[in-house]
Parts: sequence; structure tokens; C-alpha cells
Amino acid sequence: MSSHSSLRTHRYLFWLILAAYSTFFAEVFAGSDMFPFFNLWGVLVVVPLYGLHTLILITLLYRYGGRPRFDTLVFAGMLFGLYEAYITKMLWRPSWEAWLTLADVAVFEVFVLIWWHTWFSFITPLVLSEGLLTASREILGGLPSRLRRLYSSWQGWLGLALFGAVFQSVNSPTPAHSLLSGLSTVAFLVLLTALWRRVTRGRSYTLPELLPDTREFRFLAVWLGLIYLFHTFAVFPERLPPVWPGQVIIWGLYALAITLFIIALRRSRRSEVPCEESARVPSAKVLLGAGLAFAAALPLAKILLMNAAGPIVVTGWLAGGGFEIWAFVRAVREVRA
Repeated sequence: MSSHSSLRTHRYLFWLILAAYSTFFAEVFAGSDMFPFFNLWGVLVVVPLYGLHTLILITLLYRYGGRPRFDTLVFAGMLFGLYEAYITKMLWRPSWEAWLTLADVAVFEVFVLIWWHTWFSFITPLVLSEGLLTASREILGGLPSRLRRLYSSWQGWLGLALFGAVFQSVNSPTPAHSLLSGLSTVAFLVLLTALWRRVTRGRSYTLPELLPDTREFRFLAVWLGLIYLFHTFAVFPERLPPVWPGQVIIWGLYALAITLFIIALRRSRRSEVPCEESARVPSAKVLLGAGLAFAAALPLAKILLMNAAGPIVVTGWLAGGGFEIWAFVRAVREVRA
């Protein structure tokens, strides 16, 4: 196999693994889809949805901004999270009773879902895939020191695992379902990661080397655009609010996120981007241990937190929404600095 053909094969495999990581943290952690790798909807819709968003946004970030920065990552994640408007309609009509609706927009859901996708669908999978599969350290190295320490320590990954176990337990029907979900999805990710190491045979890549080229990027962008069109008009179309004011407000959020993302990319390109090159995720064995802890904690969380899980999760949502506000404010300050 030629080196060019080998790189292309490795690149496609990396995309698949990155999409699987993103799906795991976004869907399995939330309990929204406990078995996304083992059903047709998950394989044909959910995994591509997360993979396409992640690949397109990180490619834009590298192509037009150079090294990742906290501000570019946060604004890209904000754009990611806004898919919950036209694709799922959750920012207008969530599948649960919205806490506060103003002008057809579910206010609380805007904050918590953008937070969730920024960190669990986008940044965390990128940190993990970069750390386990590449020689790069730029995603992790571009984060603030406290977040670098979280992602660099076994305590941080164990904390993420237990956090995910508590959240998933709320949407799980039984402890057995929780355990099976944890074991099967973690095993699938381990197999994909092992396959990467076997196929690449120790060859070292940087993250930018594994991202789509111009032709591939265009194909992926068209694919994602078709997903948006299909879901907008074919999936829960009755949940679409009138153009004014509900949709216009979401357009405003898109305009804000896109504008800030472009400004941050331009600033990143013009300035020296700080990056802590020594930062790295723990070893594969430590991360496997965190995965097994997640699987083991799932049934325990379901049993022990049967009555308390709801309030705990609400507290988590509130904290997450507050964290997203902090991240947004810090990112805006970096753009203005």
C-alpha cells in the first residue's frame, strides 16, 4: 500500500473513532441513546451527525485559525450545540417540559445544551482522540491551566466517568440496562482504539494531518447540510415555531456565534497562540480504568440514586449552564484582549 493510500485509510479510521468518541460522551453520558453503536438510527444518523460537526468545526479552526485556543474552541462548540434547534427542535420544544420559555425559545435548554455539546460532544472527544491517537498536544495545551490539569490527571477522568454515570442513570430504565450500555459502548471504543494502533503500527501523526483535505471537507459539509435539511422539515416539523420571534432569536444566536468564531480565528492567526506542550492525557491503561469505572458505576448509580438522581442532575444542569456562561465570558475577553 502506498504512503498516500495508507494516510487516507488512517485518516478515515481516525474520523470514525473521533465520531464514536463524540457520540459516546454526548449520547451515552446523557442516556439519550444508550446503545448508539448497535442500532441502525445510531449508526446511520447519530454517529455521522456528531462526527461531521466535530470534523468540520475543527478543520475550520485549524485551516483559518492555526493552533486551537480556548476562545476558538468555545465558539466552535457553541455552533455545535445550536444543532439542537433545527435538527432536534429542543431549543424550542424540548421533549420534557421546559422550565422557562420566552418568545418560543426554551431559555434554560439553550444554556445547558450548548454547554453539553461544547464540552462533551466537541472538546472532550478532541482532547481524548488527540492524546490517544496522535502526536499532537494542541487541543489540551490550548486550554486554561485548570482544565488542562483535569484532562491530564486520572482523577479528572475518573470524575468525568462518575459524572456521566450519574447523568445516564436518570434516563436508564433498569440497572441491567445501565450496565450493559456501559460495558458494550466502552468495549466498542476500546476495540476501535486497539484497531487504530494495529493499523497504524506505531506511525505517528499530528492532528492536522488527519483532518479532511479541501475536497473531502466539501463532501462532508454537503453531507451535513443535507442532514440539516432532512431533519428540519421531516423530523418533528410541528415543533418549529413561527419565524418571528422564535426562529429569529436562534438566527441571532447563530450570527453571534459565527461572528465571534470568525473574529477569534482571525486573532488566532495574527497572534502567537500559547500552548502548553507538556500537557498530555493519562496513559491508555488509566483511561481504560476510567471507562471500566464508568461501566461499574452505572448500575450502582441507578440503584443508590433512585430517588435523588433527579435533583442531582438538575443541580448538574444548573452548574453546567453557569460554567458555559463563564466559558463564554472568558472566551469573549480573550477575543478582546
